[in-house]
Amino acid sequence: MRPESQEETYGISIWFQKTPYLNKTMSLIRKIPSFQDITEDEKNVVEELRRRTFDDLTPKMQEDESVFYRFCKARNFDLNEAEIMLRKHIVWAKEIKLDTFMTHYKRPEVISKYYSYGFICNDKEGRTVMYVDFGNMDAKGLWNSAKESDGLNSGIFDMERDLVLLNEHNKKLGKHFTKLGYIYNLKNLSFSTATNMRGIESMLRFYKMHLDNYPERMKYIYIINAPVYYTIFFTFFKTILSSEIMEKLRFFGSEGWKEGLLEIIDADELPAFLGGNKTDPDGNPLCKTFVKHLEPVPEKYYFSSRKKLLSKSSYFRKLTVLRSSMEEIRFKIAEQGSVLEWEFETKNRDIGFMVYFNSSEDCNPVEVVPKQRVDTFYGPERNSIKCENLGIYTIVFDNSYSWMHSKDVFYRVRVRGPNDDEKKQ
Repeated sequence: MRPESQEETYGISIWFQKTPYLNKTMSLIRKIPSFQDITEDEKNVVEELRRRTFDDLTPKMQEDESVFYRFCKARNFDLNEAEIMLRKHIVWAKEIKLDTFMTHYKRPEVISKYYSYGFICNDKEGRTVMYVDFGNMDAKGLWNSAKESDGLNSGIFDMERDLVLLNEHNKKLGKHFTKLGYIYNLKNLSFSTATNMRGIESMLRFYKMHLDNYPERMKYIYIINAPVYYTIFFTFFKTILSSEIMEKLRFFGSEGWKEGLLEIIDADELPAFLGGNKTDPDGNPLCKTFVKHLEPVPEKYYFSSRKKLLSKSSYFRKLTVLRSSMEEIRFKIAEQGSVLEWEFETKNRDIGFMVYFNSSEDCNPVEVVPKQRVDTFYGPERNSIKCENLGIYTIVFDNSYSWMHSKDVFYRVRVRGPNDDEKKQ
């Protein structure tokens, strides 16, 4: 077995870690570590992926010296598959402006206050460990107070913040970690939350997005206080988790997890409520100064129900999506910087919605707006994206999951050029 330092540095030498950027040529050299811990064939795959795609990366992505290795590793060093995966990520990252996501995205207050996720400690090797108070999450309150798109965007925001924190810790500790550890606490997880299909589908979409765009970022995941019925919840996740990721999961019921955590985290680092010695300055074992313990979402954050209005407007078209089917609306974007806008509501029930991009008819589609089920009971869905790439953008209304009911969708979609309106539909 390779030592941990080799596993996460990919054979980067002391010279490589300490050599500063001298010019653009030197920065390119810096992206090619010595790969002492992988085979020569694997090294060649990583270097070829770098050669094929480096110029297409965003400036921030070019600074990530592990990006080519991670995408190759995620596809078992199949060069063509790794390139497809990375190019999809590049399109996705540019469309959502990932390089500046933390500065331009503002998450809803209700998610900031009533979703628990954040740094809790470093493990024995110095790796960053994140903590999620999943069991006490008020799923019903969040569903009634925030859109699924905000949940997905908040997840992206958290991951980008994690990577900033990881880099800061690396500089402080002189390490070169590229992966994080996770602790999910399922204490108080209700049966209704664990088996709620809307919540399960939403989380599946989030974790698929995470696996597609942040490969090889998980070192381990400790799931503690898991109730018996959690197996129902987890069954769905097995469909998207590779065997490599499954090996990183450790499950605990109500016993044994404290000892398990202490195997990887020093007692003086681990908060007392998780079995360690660390407390707040006043001795509080819950460590509330740096750990958020969740409470129910106040009803003041709930959306208010409203009458359906778009169906009465002459500006909106009606689209009937038959049961077990989907409908697409396609736009060819010929001017970079155009804005695709949409607004819609359903007459009743929810509808699946997504936006994908093709650079040409022959290319694989890339999700720009991940598939999600949208319920417009509390108001119409309104949003837009800036089209950074030229090609075909397709809006999809998806009713394939409904075997019994057709859905009436009242919608307006338009494309605005950088300076004016270009197309309407």
